[in-house]
Amino acid sequence: MSSRNFCSFVTNHCSEDTEKLPQRIQVGLGHSKCKVVQYEQLRDMLEAKRLSSQLSQQKVQKVLDAAQVNKERSVLSLHRQVWLQEHHRLNIARHKTEKDFQRFLHGGGFKEEADTDILSQLQEYELDLEQEREEFRLTTVEPIYQLRDDLQYRLSSHCSTTNHVSELEKVSQQVLSVRQQQEEVMDRLQCECVSLQQDICVNELKENLLSAAMDDQVAYLEKVPDEIFIADCPYTELRSDLIDSFHSLTEKYKLRLAIVGTRLQGLDRNCGWNAADHECFQHIMSQYSPSLRNQRSLYIDMLQRMLPHISKQELSVHERQSDWYHFSITQKNLILQGWQRDHSELLLRALSMLEDCRISHVQQQELQKQRSHQQNICLKLRAKLQRWRIQQEEAAELEATLAANWYKEEEVKLRKEQQREKTKRAQVKKQINTFNAEKQRKQEMQRKKDMERLAELRREIEEQVQRDKERVNFRKEQFQQKLQMREAEEKQKQKEDKEREERLQALCNQVSKVAEANPERMMGNTVAWRVRQQPEEVFTLQRPLYQLNTYTDSQIVSDPRVRIEQALRTAGLHNTPYARQILSEIQPLKPPRRDMESAAFRS
Repeated sequence: MSSRNFCSFVTNHCSEDTEKLPQRIQVGLGHSKCKVVQYEQLRDMLEAKRLSSQLSQQKVQKVLDAAQVNKERSVLSLHRQVWLQEHHRLNIARHKTEKDFQRFLHGGGFKEEADTDILSQLQEYELDLEQEREEFRLTTVEPIYQLRDDLQYRLSSHCSTTNHVSELEKVSQQVLSVRQQQEEVMDRLQCECVSLQQDICVNELKENLLSAAMDDQVAYLEKVPDEIFIADCPYTELRSDLIDSFHSLTEKYKLRLAIVGTRLQGLDRNCGWNAADHECFQHIMSQYSPSLRNQRSLYIDMLQRMLPHISKQELSVHERQSDWYHFSITQKNLILQGWQRDHSELLLRALSMLEDCRISHVQQQELQKQRSHQQNICLKLRAKLQRWRIQQEEAAELEATLAANWYKEEEVKLRKEQQREKTKRAQVKKQINTFNAEKQRKQEMQRKKDMERLAELRREIEEQVQRDKERVNFRKEQFQQKLQMREAEEKQKQKEDKEREERLQALCNQVSKVAEANPERMMGNTVAWRVRQQPEEVFTLQRPLYQLNTYTDSQIVSDPRVRIEQALRTAGLHNTPYARQILSEIQPLKPPRRDMESAAFRS
């Protein structure tokens, strides 16, 4: 017993309990604290619990089965979508290939005269294939269609029982024989198809050709180009440096190819599988594009369906090997492309460098020749320069004398021009003075006229002010008269209202009711108080409180016009011409009565 469970065995001991034990033994099961165990009832309860648990388990199993079925159905629908896309793509590729083949045959694919025999043989072979296809259809397909039509006719026709049973036995035997023949034909066609595919398959040949082409390319890239040796180069050190550059480039890329070759050791094109399984694996992998959701789970599921003899772990291993093989092949091709590119660039740079060296060497030789020729030219030019300086000095002296004469003539012309300008300014000043005097005189005359006009306007304004005062006084008198008349009318109206009130009061006094004084009724309990003192009763409403002469909300919502208008309003289209046209064309649930039709808008 562990120390953790020790407390559960500790009990409280009392002396009274020991005294009561003999009494309980004497009483036995009749005591109130001791009850008889109902085993039958407990067994029924246990059985009911077992049944309920079994039902719950069945429900859970049913839900799990339904979930599995739904999952399988969804996966199959995704597979079906991928199959349809692949089928569509293959149909397009097949039609394109057939069109290209027909265009090649009938559009002059063979341009030489020596190939016309091959073209005629291909056309004859095509006609033979067409005839064989037609014969196959007549011998195998047409009888099946005829048998189907015969069976449909027999099923649709009503025959007697005995004849019908005998005919059914014959027809079933005939159908079985046709099915057996059809299976034999399909097996033979499948064998022929496999043999043709093996004959047509060029994957191994393609791989061999690619490997041979890669070997030729590597052999070509390993050699130093002949252009380096043939090119004219005056510097031997430069040629040797270029050759070393080609050798270093070759060593670098051969090392990379060796690394990739070590990765490809032990791997073939089928990655350890047979050709059929690997071809099926590649075809299924190509169907599911990387953009598809859950791509890997889908193609793994499809591979398990198509290759049930291969486990999921083997599929994963083969997938990794295939990816690794294709990655290595792609990397090898990229390395060869990079080697080809760097080899071409290095060759172009080497040729351009050699050409630049040759050109610079030729230019140096020409420069040496030009220097001696340039010295002779400099001597001749120095003599010509001396003669040109003497001529320039003579020309400068002549220009100086001509400039002095020109300055003298210009001074004379300037003095004459200044004299003419002075006389012209005196005349202009005189004209300005006369113009100013005339302008001053006209301004004085205009000022006098303005003063006279101002005095006349002031007299007219004073006269208008006098007339306006008289008019204001007249208006005040008219207004006082209107106020007096209005006060008289108000007093007359008040007098008439008072007389009418007196007459009405007299009439009320004539018809008024006189009640006797009843202090007991006034101080006693009211009817409403007595009703509240009574016990409450459940009031059942048998009819509405008020009579409604209108439509209920359900009747209004049932009208399609209201629902369509609400939908258009929610979409924000209720004010458009389209909404008005639709609402005008919708008919109500019940046509309106003829007597309720409005004639207000009739033309």
